[in-house]
Amino acid sequence: MLTHLTSATEDKDYRPIDLGCLHPEISAPCDLFLRVGPRRYTLFARKGLGFSQHHRQNLLETGVQELYIEENDAPVFYRYLKDALTQVVRNPNCPSETKAQFVHAACRDIITRVYSDPRAAFIEQALEVIRPCVDLVVRDDRATRCLVQLTAHDVNTYTHCTNVGIFSIALARIFFGSSSEHDLQNLASGFFLHDLGKCKIPLEILNKPGRLDADEWLVVQQHPRNGYDLLTETGHMTDEARIIILEHHEKDDGSGYPHQMSGRDIHPYARICRIADVYEALTSDRPYHNRHSTYQALKMMKEKILVDMDQDLFEHFLKLFRF
Repeated sequence: MLTHLTSATEDKDYRPIDLGCLHPEISAPCDLFLRVGPRRYTLFARKGLGFSQHHRQNLLETGVQELYIEENDAPVFYRYLKDALTQVVRNPNCPSETKAQFVHAACRDIITRVYSDPRAAFIEQALEVIRPCVDLVVRDDRATRCLVQLTAHDVNTYTHCTNVGIFSIALARIFFGSSSEHDLQNLASGFFLHDLGKCKIPLEILNKPGRLDADEWLVVQQHPRNGYDLLTETGHMTDEARIIILEHHEKDDGSGYPHQMSGRDIHPYARICRIADVYEALTSDRPYHNRHSTYQALKMMKEKILVDMDQDLFEHFLKLFRF
């Protein structure tokens, strides 16, 4: 039984937790709270109590999408999340659909945290949570297909980066096969954090409904370098992340940014991320356009947008949608 208390508090800091990050068969690692008003929270479940699918469904039916934990409990919660993810991914009796749902919710939650506040400790937590996602893609083809189908379509930057990470690592696995030359874990850190530099861009520019003016466009073009600087400063830069972050907006004809690279100078890792980035943008609602269907997006990419792209790579990307 979950314990409901009526007392509320506003003298502590709290952070939201997606309901999908609470595993129904593993006890909560810390107290869980409901938000009942601006900076007011009430205890919903004490540490150690179970959180069943029934409880989750009841909350969802009342419009509750998330619970809260005390900010001081965040390290404990993310250790629990990593351990729970590892158990779920490696459990042969757990349905692929359940694995995909849990992994997607966990990745979206941690990416939200690190993009909102890219401190070294949070980046470390993000990389630990992302690891089981890579394990799932490597171990379970059906779960990978479920992950692709689960990708939500909205304007949220965090959801976008989560989805690009999932698409990219799935494509890398197909494209590189079993080659030991490519470290999928290191690739994943670059794919999921490819847009980290956007945390330095004002929201009024990121969410502007119309065309950006010249000055605003220059600000946007700084985000690859900003992301590179952030990961370097926190000590989490890898060769793979450097390539992906700095090159994922480059184009074969030299019209990309930030370095106007062209042709084969652009690394395959960055090309993989670019394909995933373009697809996710086309199939999501944006301030400047409504989302396209999968068929429409892939058709546009093949005929208009990625005419300069390695067609063999694009053919591998299409395999992600052949269920």
